[in-house]
Amino acid sequence: PNENIQKSAAQALHALLTHYFPVSSKGPTTRLQNRVVDKYISIVKTEDNPAATRGFSLALGCLPAKLLAPSSQVLDSVLDCLCDASKKDSLVGGEGDAETRRNAIISLVNVCKTVGIGKNTMPVAEAETSPIYYLTRKQTDQVFNSLLSAMEDYNTDRRGDVGSWSRIAAMDGLESLTNLSIKASTAFPHCSGPKTSSSDPPTVEVMAPSFKKRLDFVVTDGSANVRSLSQTKVVFFDEQLCRFVLSTLLKQLGEKLNVVRCKAGECIERLLTNDSPRLPFVPYRHILVQALGLHEQGKNWADPALTFPLLMKAVNIDDFTEPILSGVVVSVGGLTESVSKSSSGSLFEWIRGLRIAKATPKIYRMGEVFLGLFHQNKRNGRVLLPLLSTLDKLLSHGYLDELLCAKNGIFLTNLMSCLASEANGCSDVKRLLAIIGVSLNLLQPHLETVSVMQKEILPFVMTMLLNPYPRVRRYTAEQLYVKLAEDGDTMFNDEHECLEEANQLLLSTVWHEEHDPRGQLSESRNRIADLLGIPLTEKQRNVKIGKRGNSRSAPKDEFESYSSLVNNA
Repeated sequence: PNENIQKSAAQALHALLTHYFPVSSKGPTTRLQNRVVDKYISIVKTEDNPAATRGFSLALGCLPAKLLAPSSQVLDSVLDCLCDASKKDSLVGGEGDAETRRNAIISLVNVCKTVGIGKNTMPVAEAETSPIYYLTRKQTDQVFNSLLSAMEDYNTDRRGDVGSWSRIAAMDGLESLTNLSIKASTAFPHCSGPKTSSSDPPTVEVMAPSFKKRLDFVVTDGSANVRSLSQTKVVFFDEQLCRFVLSTLLKQLGEKLNVVRCKAGECIERLLTNDSPRLPFVPYRHILVQALGLHEQGKNWADPALTFPLLMKAVNIDDFTEPILSGVVVSVGGLTESVSKSSSGSLFEWIRGLRIAKATPKIYRMGEVFLGLFHQNKRNGRVLLPLLSTLDKLLSHGYLDELLCAKNGIFLTNLMSCLASEANGCSDVKRLLAIIGVSLNLLQPHLETVSVMQKEILPFVMTMLLNPYPRVRRYTAEQLYVKLAEDGDTMFNDEHECLEEANQLLLSTVWHEEHDPRGQLSESRNRIADLLGIPLTEKQRNVKIGKRGNSRSAPKDEFESYSSLVNNA
């Protein structure tokens, strides 16, 4: 069945089970429990048919509270099932299924709305006729963690970024669950005070009781009231959760997909402008609201020309620097021209402002974010390709000069370590070409750390000259030749003859040869390294093209070496 049929069937299921199948004060019968909740959970966990897991994961969120939470154990089993199904690496029949993950997220939020957190949302009539176990703080945190994890779902298939379906559903869920948690908490006010004009000075009206009344209160009722208040203080939402929710939403606001940015902007706008309930614990609320221009509602957050300039005004808030940059980097290096142009302009303008203000700590923080993205997204081309493209743009404009010179080139050393690690064993030719471009762009002879650059970068470039893929070898030779032609005299000022011979070898050698049985490519590469004074280990000097560790027959045609790329496409 298609999605419309499944949604209609889920609504019909909710109406049927709500108005029929009465539940006694002892809870549902064993037969009813087995044929509904237990059966649905079993199918979601074990079924290999995606249509079944999609439907039953959606159905779990449509069950009435009398079946979802007759006991804490049943509620735990429902939540555990949906949390597992919503994970970005969950499988159905050995393959990922985006619709099952999305439906599980939708159902998680519906379960929270139906059952309630504390005793704030449960219909009185149903609560009086059947036992209902409301969500505890532990269960609420479990749902929050699942929704926050779903915000990192960047899975793709032939339909594109299907992980965005889960992220959009998770954003709606985070907004709803945040409001439910705030309403269920009793440790802080749920709404803001009366609005006053910004031009008027704040006034406080105090009505103090007489001394006799205050004394009577202390003697008779004071201690009892204090005990009562301490016993009823319940917290389902705290400062850490607030920071996590806003950070993930701000990261999505910098994403490259219009529909994702639109949803993130709408959720942030509602959370920060609603007075009932009022979102507590917001770091630098006034600055954030002013930066995003939330006093003017009705924005089209899908418009990149509007969103990115506003978003980069909020990046200076320390709590949100990393998530905002993580989202913007993907947009800057993306393929959509309008998004890339707007995000690049906003990012470059922000960096120019930092350089003018000499805000080096912020620039260092930006470098830490870039390195963190490499560590968090190993082998993830969806993030690494835009990240490499962003680095290439920043290097071309000279916006990373302070980073390259900082602390004796520690950023350069760490970045080259990330690039070498990512290139090792990589079969994605596009990613390899981007790595080579960034590596050679890091060679900036006008900077004081040029010696560190040559020591870190040139040995890596020499290894890429003997990469298993012919296209990568040829591209490396071309880019190295261009770099030496432009800056070779500055980097090797006393070795003009050696530099000229190295350039001749780069031009005359056929680097895209499929095999190198006579070792000509290895000899040329080693000779270039010797001419430029680049140290190579004995193992690196003895690398041979075409030896993959097993006895394979010669390829039938020149395209056979790309078979792994076709299989991975």
